[in-house]
Amino acid sequence: MTWQNLVTCALLGTERQAPEWPAGDDALGQLLSRLDADDREGALLRAAGVMALWRRAGHLLVHDPRPLPPPCEADDAPDCGPLARQHLALMLQGHHAEFLLEWLKTLSVAGRRAPADLLPALLEAGAARIGLRPALLPVLGQRGRWLAQQNPAWGYAVQADDENLWQTGQFEERLALLRQSRATRPDRALELLSATWAEERAKQRREFIEALAEGLSMADEPFLEAALDDRSIEVTHAAAELLARLPESRLVQRLTARALQGVRFQPGRFFKHDRLEVELPEDDPALRRDGIADPPSSVKLGEKAWRLSRMVGAIPPALWSQQWGRAPAEILTVSRESEWRPALLEGWALATQRHRDPDWAEALLPLYPDHDTLTAALAELLPPARFESYLLGLLGDASTGGRAAALVLLSRVQRPWTVALGRAVLGQVRQRVCEDKQPDWWLSNALRGFARWLPPELSEEAAAGWPTEAKQWPQWQKAVNDLLDRLRFRRAMREAIAAEESAQSDLPSLE
Repeated sequence: MTWQNLVTCALLGTERQAPEWPAGDDALGQLLSRLDADDREGALLRAAGVMALWRRAGHLLVHDPRPLPPPCEADDAPDCGPLARQHLALMLQGHHAEFLLEWLKTLSVAGRRAPADLLPALLEAGAARIGLRPALLPVLGQRGRWLAQQNPAWGYAVQADDENLWQTGQFEERLALLRQSRATRPDRALELLSATWAEERAKQRREFIEALAEGLSMADEPFLEAALDDRSIEVTHAAAELLARLPESRLVQRLTARALQGVRFQPGRFFKHDRLEVELPEDDPALRRDGIADPPSSVKLGEKAWRLSRMVGAIPPALWSQQWGRAPAEILTVSRESEWRPALLEGWALATQRHRDPDWAEALLPLYPDHDTLTAALAELLPPARFESYLLGLLGDASTGGRAAALVLLSRVQRPWTVALGRAVLGQVRQRVCEDKQPDWWLSNALRGFARWLPPELSEEAAAGWPTEAKQWPQWQKAVNDLLDRLRFRRAMREAIAAEESAQSDLPSLE
């Protein structure tokens, strides 16, 4: 009986074809002969299990004729302790996994490395989550980097300080080399890429271009300007995206000249309000070269309005304030009367992110208090003190709308809070419980997320003062307990690493 016979029987159904197997004197045949033929379904499943195990046990390992790699060098940094290892193991298994990035950063600051037995799982996590990599690489140690050399999927973690890899390495190794070089020697990284640019595949060219975002400067502008003529649309768009972040680039200058002609400010006179006059751009080869082609199918704007938003999105938003003598909030108010306001808003929001303008970010935030991506992106542009001041202003607002807006905003933004902000947020949530308000579904979920940003030292303070006698407390209790459990876990994992660091520093010197 072959595996294919089993598959055929399963597809046809045991009511149409009974499973059969030939008698045999070998171990497999003897085991199959003991199955109950009257129980067709059971016999089929048991036979499948037996044969699957038999096939797996008989699988021959692939012979690799290459010599074994040289052994790993010894690590200088001390390993993390057993308690910190337990915390890491839990997170890698999916428990409190949202704190893994913080654990890695805390371990790196302490000058320690990840435990050897969990390195494969950590490298897998880094392969799946690009955002982990900057914090993961410093704690891998020599053994982690040695392991990364043995698996192409872990090539991002290879110590890419040998420029020969640019000519001989796999794509992941070359990309890692380019990224690491951009962090320390951006000009040299650009030289390496320029030397082989004509030979690179289109998909790889796009990823190499995107890697130039690290250390981006006007020194990259000639190379990126030339990349606008690449035969791949993806490469062109990637180059245009980076050029749009350079205020002095030729691309920004070209689009600025066109946008200033197409969007004009008309000051009000004789009881008339200020207004904007907009002339939508037509499609042409020059715009397509600058990365403004056909809109994606998901875009709700029309083609011309979308082109307008892309043009505006490349211009430093402070330019509009300089040209028109109006603050960002005033310009946004004037745009209310324009039928093309959605396109203008989309362009200003994009430009604010590209050029990292905090004034425009603060003016736009009230318009995007609960957006999937823009809320967090705009809030990230505010310096910590300014962001906290903005939120505390909302939380101190006498209207419930302002306080609710602050909580919604905090549910979107991923950045640590100060003690003052943490106390204000906890006080606001307690107040909502006292007012006998049922928890909104988003706030229940947000409470669990708040544990990631509250200062861990507030864990005990956060556990006190809850109005457990309130009518709606049973509906809040689980979300609050989840918040406290997560906050205590964060505190414990940070204290475990700090205690190990302290113990290491207290050891007597051997010198």
